[in-house]
Amino acid sequence: MTRNLAYIALLAGWLCFCYWLYADGIAPRLKGVQETSWPPYAENMRYPLAYTWASAEPLSGEAFGDLKSGLERLDSTDEVLVIKGYFFMDEMEDLDQNQHLAHSRIDNVLEYLDFDKRRIITTVEVQAVNADVRANPFEAIHFERIRMEGVLTSGTDTFELCFPVKDSIALPPIVVDRFLDWVGKASQHKDKVIHLTGIADGGGIAESAEIALERAIWIKEILLEEGWNEDKITISSGQRNHLLSLRNRCVVIYFE
Repeated sequence: MTRNLAYIALLAGWLCFCYWLYADGIAPRLKGVQETSWPPYAENMRYPLAYTWASAEPLSGEAFGDLKSGLERLDSTDEVLVIKGYFFMDEMEDLDQNQHLAHSRIDNVLEYLDFDKRRIITTVEVQAVNADVRANPFEAIHFERIRMEGVLTSGTDTFELCFPVKDSIALPPIVVDRFLDWVGKASQHKDKVIHLTGIADGGGIAESAEIALERAIWIKEILLEEGWNEDKITISSGQRNHLLSLRNRCVVIYFE
């Protein structure tokens, strides 16, 4: 009987020790790992990711895990990611501060996402104020996945390079690398006249002809750096009204 009581006491002591080890040692470490991989958790928040008024620190909801795993499964060779950060005009004192706030919102959430940053492009935009945004968390980041084939299309002597962001000539680094590869392979055509036609988005709030021309000039500068003859490069601009807006923001390249 005494021996059985001793075993029971020993077992109880062991269970207490295991509970203490988990509660004070293992559990906090596990919690710490979750906290470094997720933004601070906001209970009962309907958004996977949100921000509070005038803050660049992200908050996560229950669906953040699905958002995170989905983005981290992106194919680094066949997809690019456009990340838009938003701000409200009266969050900060002036436009520069508001734009900096939106950029900071993007930068801060990227710390929690593990994927190839060379395939992303970021931009910031203003959005209209809703009645409750000053009191409640709101969405201020939008992710758009784009297939690589939608950004660039190449043939033997033609190439079409499209720009994911309206009114911009910015491209993800991986897209620039793909284009430079094509330029290298097309060097055999340096003796031919090459035409660069910048296309601006003509749908909705149309882009200006200047941005179409800027895109074509950007391509021309790359060709010149790669040793192409300026006298054999022609530039023009136009607009397109394709149903897919991305196809309206391109530079069409072809040889004569």
